[in-house]
Amino acid sequence: MEMLTTPSRSIVFYATDDYSDSIHLDKALEPTTLLAVRMNGATLPQNHGFPVRMLVPGIYGMKHCKWLTRIQVVTQDYQGYWQMRGWSDPAPIRMTARIDTPLIGSTVSVNKTTYIGGVAFSGNKGISEVDISLDGGDSWQIATLKRPLSNLTWVLWEYPWQPTSSGSKTLIARAIDMEGNVQDPQVEPPAPDGSSGYYTITVSVV
Repeated sequence: MEMLTTPSRSIVFYATDDYSDSIHLDKALEPTTLLAVRMNGATLPQNHGFPVRMLVPGIYGMKHCKWLTRIQVVTQDYQGYWQMRGWSDPAPIRMTARIDTPLIGSTVSVNKTTYIGGVAFSGNKGISEVDISLDGGDSWQIATLKRPLSNLTWVLWEYPWQPTSSGSKTLIARAIDMEGNVQDPQVEPPAPDGSSGYYTITVSVV
């Protein structure tokens, strides 16, 4: 612990496959950050990172190093494989809500109930609300959330929709986390900070 009270900036994790990455000290000391040696009550399987792997809720999986052999405290900003290629260093997960049903381009029946459903995720901040737009974003309806295992897990949601007119319909989903942050509507690609934008599908009502 004496070493950790120095002005250290990063904890570096080294793996047997020559992969390495780092997280900031504050992140490493969060109570949900784990060194995992078991999974579902059994020894950690090889393909999941035996003998030990990182689990760091709230940041992308490139930071969850598997097959660890060494952990080092450093005072400089350590750049891992992906950071040296321009990807985010802190790598916080960006909030998202996804529509899994109905499928993109599918056909649903007018005046009959269709359940719109999917998942929402916000890293380690939990999900307080998922909103659905049935008119291309002009108005929003609140979906029903199923109770998640914790604030660290995906949240299942659904909304009963009974379209009253035929034609092409645009459905949009957005999420709000437990801190009141609304999902970023700006469409961005995965690189370098993770993808963003509202999940949007079009279906036909007949």
